[in-house]
Order: sequence, then C-alpha cells, then structure tokens
Amino acid sequence: MHASTTTPPPSTRPMWRSRGAWVLGGAVALLVLGGVWGEASGWPVLRQPVERALTRGAGVPVQLEGDVKLHLLWRPRLEVGHLRIASDDRFKVPHLLDARGVTLAWAWGDVWRWRQGGQLRVQGLRADELDAHLVRLDGGAANWQLGAPDAKNDTPAALALPRFGSLVMDQGRITWNDAVQDVQLKVAVQGREGDALQGAASGYVATFSGRYQALPLKLEVQAGSTLPLLQDASATAAAPWVPMRVEGSVGSSRLLFDGQAAALLGTPRLEGQLQFKGRSLADVGDPLGITLPRTPPFDLRGTLAHEGGAWRLKASSAVIGSSRLAGDLLFDQRVKPAKLSGQLTGTKLAFADLGPAIGAQGPAAAEPAATTPPGRVLPQRRFDLPSLKAMDADVQVNIDEVDFGTPAMAPLKALQTRVQLDGGVLRLGALQAAVSGGSIKGSTQLDANASPAAWAAELDFTGIDMAGWLPGLSTTDKPTTPAVTPSAAALKRERTQALQGGDGAVKTYVTGQLFGRVNVRGAGRSTSEILASLDGPVQLTLRDGTLSHLATEALGLDVAQSLGVLIKGDDALPLRCARFDLISRAGVVTPTLAVIDNRDSTIRITGEVSLRDESLALRVVTQPKDWSPLSLRTPVTVTGRLGQPQVGIEATGLVGRVLGAVALGAVAGPVAALLPLIEQGSANAVDPCTVAAAPAQAAAKPEAPVRQKP
Repeated sequence: MHASTTTPPPSTRPMWRSRGAWVLGGAVALLVLGGVWGEASGWPVLRQPVERALTRGAGVPVQLEGDVKLHLLWRPRLEVGHLRIASDDRFKVPHLLDARGVTLAWAWGDVWRWRQGGQLRVQGLRADELDAHLVRLDGGAANWQLGAPDAKNDTPAALALPRFGSLVMDQGRITWNDAVQDVQLKVAVQGREGDALQGAASGYVATFSGRYQALPLKLEVQAGSTLPLLQDASATAAAPWVPMRVEGSVGSSRLLFDGQAAALLGTPRLEGQLQFKGRSLADVGDPLGITLPRTPPFDLRGTLAHEGGAWRLKASSAVIGSSRLAGDLLFDQRVKPAKLSGQLTGTKLAFADLGPAIGAQGPAAAEPAATTPPGRVLPQRRFDLPSLKAMDADVQVNIDEVDFGTPAMAPLKALQTRVQLDGGVLRLGALQAAVSGGSIKGSTQLDANASPAAWAAELDFTGIDMAGWLPGLSTTDKPTTPAVTPSAAALKRERTQALQGGDGAVKTYVTGQLFGRVNVRGAGRSTSEILASLDGPVQLTLRDGTLSHLATEALGLDVAQSLGVLIKGDDALPLRCARFDLISRAGVVTPTLAVIDNRDSTIRITGEVSLRDESLALRVVTQPKDWSPLSLRTPVTVTGRLGQPQVGIEATGLVGRVLGAVALGAVAGPVAALLPLIEQGSANAVDPCTVAAAPAQAAAKPEAPVRQKP
C-alpha cells in the first residue's frame, strides 16, 4: 500500500482540508505570537539587520550600540543606548548625530513620502545627550540629505531640514551652518535637575549664539524643566507649558522675555512679558521678513504670545525716539504673504522719527552726506520699495498728537487713519486730524508695483487757523499751540488782538481760516522724484483773515505809508479775499489765480515753482487802492531755490520813476520831484478772487522772472 502516491478517496478529502486549515492557522498564530514577542522584547534578533539597512538607506555609516529596542508595529520607534550617524567627508564635521539614551519615533507614511523625494519628518527625537552638526554648502548639498548616492535628489523638500514633531534633549549641543540661508548657529543645552537643586537653580539652560541670516544672536534660555527645542503644529497644541526666561541680544537689540512656553523653534508656543530695545526697528524686521520702518532707538515693553503660527504683541509702551506709542498687533504667518493687523495708538508721534521711512534723514540715521545734494531741501533718499511686498497689513491708527519737530508748525491732534498694505500697495485711508481749530481729511496711496512707484494724495483742509497752525508767521517765538483746542470765535478774537498789538500780544502778519483741496499724483523712488513729476490741482482759500498793514505797504515799496505805519504802529487790514488756485504739471507749479485783496491793496502773484530743480521764479505785483505821496511801487521778484530764496525788485519801472523825479526836480524845483512818486490808487470794480477774474489776471500777466539755473 502506497498512500503517499495515491489520491485519497473522496471520503478522506475533508480531513486533509481540516489539517491544512489547522496548519495555516498555526502559522498565523506563530506569526502573531512572534510579532507580540518581538514588539515586547524589542526585536533583538533584528539589531544587526536593522543597522545594515539603516546604513544602506542613509548612505553613511549608522551605528547602534548598547541596549537596542525596535518597535515596528505599534507606535514605531527605536530605543538605543548610543546612536551614531556619520557625515560625508566633504562636510568636514565629525558626524551628523551622536546621541545617547535615544528614542526615535516615526510614521511609516512619512518614511514612504521621504523615499519618494519629500521632506523627512521625524515624529519625535529625545536624547539624554545629543551632539549634532548640520551643514549645507553653497551649492545646496546638505549632510542631512540622507540616502544612498543613487537615491538622493535635489528637490526643495529633500534639501530642507528634517521636520520634527518634537526634539527634546536633556543636555548637548547642535551646530547649524547653512550657507544657503546664511545661518551659523550653535545651540547648547544643560540640564539642572535633581533633589539638591530647587527653585531658580533647577531646570534647564539653553544658549543660542551665532548668526541667523544677517541677524547676530546671543540668547540664554532658562526653563523650569525639559523644554522641546523643536515642535511642529500637530504636537505643540498638546504640549505642556514650561516656565521660561529668555535674555540676550538680537543683532544690536537687547531682549528679555519672562513667561512660559511649550516649544522654542519650529512652531513656537509661548506667552509672557517682553522687553525689547535697540537702535532701529528695521534692523529687527528685515531678517525676519517683517516690514518695519527705519527709526531712532526704540524701547518696547508689553506681552508677547505665539500659537499656531501667529504672533500677538500687546505693547503697553513703545518709545521710539521722542514718540510715545502703544498697540495691539497680530502678525499672522499662516497666510502668504504674512499679514500684520491690529491697532496702533499713542500720545505722541514725532514726524522726525519716521523721517527715514519717507525718504528724509532721521535724527539717528547715519545717512551719507551725498544723500541730499548741497542746496537741496527735498528728501532724496530712496524708499525701500521691495519691503512693501514682503507682507500685507491692516492697522487702525489713533494718535493723540503728531509733532513735526519745528516751532514754525503746530502739531496735528487726534490723528486717525487706516494703514493698509496689500500686494505692494500702501494706502492711508480715512485719514483725518484736527489742527488749530480746523481739520484735515483725505487719503494717500503708494503703489510699489508700478515702475516707477506711483503716489497719489487727496486732502481737504477745513477751517484751519493760519496763525495757530503756522506760528512762524508771527513776529515772536511765543508758543501758539493751546493745551485745549479753542473755538473758532476765540481764535478770531485772538487773531484780531494779535495784529492790533498790546501788552504781551504776538503780532502776526497773516491770519484767517484756511480752506483748501489737494488732488495730486506723482511717480518715483523717493520724495524728490515724486514731487519732480507731480501733476494735479491745489486750491487754497483764506477766509475771515487779516494781513499786516506794514507787510502790505512793504510789498508795494510805499515809503510814505510804511513810515506812517511804523510811527503809529502796525494794524490789521481785514482781508477782502485771499485765494490761490495752483496747478502742477510734471513738477512745475504755476498759479492760475493767486491774489490777496484788502482795503489798501490788491496783491497778485505770478510765475512758477519748479519741484524738479527746486528753483523759484515768482513775481509779486501790488496794486494800491489809496493815495500816497511817496511811492516806489514796483514788482517784487522771488528767485533762487527753495533752500535759498532771493528777494529782489524789478529795476525797470523803479529807475523810470526815480529818473523822472530827478529831472522834474532839476527843472521845476524839489516839490515837483515828488510828482512821479505820487500813487493815485484805484479801487477794484470786480472781486479779484472770483473765478471770473482769473482770465483777466492771466491775460494781463507780465513775463515772469527768469529762473536761475541750479
């Protein structure tokens, strides 16, 4: 009987099938038991195969020493007493990683994506001691780009630093030299825990030193217990808070942070009190991709928090130069580009502190002498236009006072505006401010996407008291800015009393309420370039005003009446009207109607002001309305440049009058010599400030003085 070579009869087939099922079930059971035993024991039999596999996969020697436990199924991880990963010789460092007491956790999906060319993500790395050297060369090759030579790729994800769900070490150091990102950073961690250490002496100390991009760093971090150095968003939210104190320097600035944190780098989660001071806000913002203006020294205090990719700063005090500001700002890095939003408030904003941001030279700015050529007054410094595209912004501004830094101009009060930066377009919308009993409203915009950058402004002036706004028009330096903004009636009484004189009174040459509208546009990379291309109308009107009698006669060179005013004292001549309709074309401003009219004279201004070369070519003609026995009345000219104006007279008419007086004096006697100098005067039949008078003025306009070459 040969059962092994014969087919079982049909009656025995179920028995064979039952035996096969038992064998298969037993094999599966053995595999399950083997898997359970392996997971429980750490797969000791796989130590050498795993070491060889890691070496092949990394492309550099990987050594596992001491106790080794591997978990492949449930929460994949490797626990090893001593882990060493070598570095390629071309990077000239002793190793990539040398760590003791290591727990390395991963997800198989992350491993698969990395093998396909994605960024390496490690779910967690914890070590009792760790020494790492991260190097990337100018060409982009990095020693953390692990893999066999034929498996490496140069995709951005593969070249990036590994992502860590969590990186924690009790003590050790990390050296990061990255030629591509301009980083040279050393991180050292020292643990200080134990029964003998309590209170401030316990916890951990981490030091950061080196350079991050263009920003030198030297920080010391003190934490109450083990603090993750790196943490991504998925792990940060659940991480426990740890008391933390950070102190040191960031560039030329000093930093002190006292609060709590769940991670320092990667996706930080922290909150606490902040003190930050330095030479300029721009020095801090530029390396971080935050658009901040170049300013004088600053001192910032408040609370700082970061969670989920968004920074929140509540500044209780921000001293920038002589400015006193505060605010509540959110910098959101979760959107592209990053966006700054919130509120900026303060008791005082000094215009000089923002001078470099608008092209002027601030008090603390070390600008080259050639920035503004000699004789020029318009700011020449170019705007930092690329920074306007680095981020977006939407900030509501409320400032109690804006100081222009000169006693010749009163500060703005209650400034309100909305600062929006969107795709390289900077806009100040809903702009309004109070000044000397009146207000300024409007908007302005700078578009950095245009080439050259395009600027536009629309502003309305309503009821601004000239004497209060421009104290430089007064004959003394007496302060004119009241602590409380006076009413329009009080301002009018003050103007009248000022020009009439009296004990302690300040005599003012021009008073009145200013109304006007500006609608202009320009293009350029600096304030001077924009003004040199300025186009648009400017309309200004002075109501309920007065003009110094002495100034009126002086403009007309009326000797007799000027002497009379000097003897009896200057008085206020109520203005019948004062109107300036100007038009700018390609940076050359010309008046279509520029007239000042009072009971004594009508003063007309013609000519032009060139903002391209800052030259002046103006002609002032005074037409008297009254009789004067001794008048040298002739047009006054204003030439030169904005920074060095030159006032003169037209000699032609004056020489004719003087020669006529001399001739009559020689023929008919001394009394006859006065006849050519007598001014008969004539009254205006038509209001010279009406639009209807503008064509007549233009038709009668004599040739303007020749502009001097710059």
